[in-house]
Amino acid sequence: KYGQKVDATSEKILAILTKRGGYVALTDKSAPEIIYDTFGVSKKVFKQAIGGLYKQRRIVIEEAGIRLVDQA
Repeated sequence: KYGQKVDATSEKILAILTKRGGYVALTDKSAPEIIYDTFGVSKKVFKQAIGGLYKQRRIVIEEAGIRLVDQA
């Protein structure tokens, strides 16, 4: 069940990144409240989701945010 939440969050992150031109100014260092306001999940779930997306090379984690990798 927990893994499904992380997967669903990964999809939501990708959707929001796509909608916002491929960049969101949030990282694993962002305040939990901001993460919750943006994605509706806890910081822990957010960190696991972006960690998974990073390992899949679907996003790049920058100093000030996360960026979608062009799937060229």
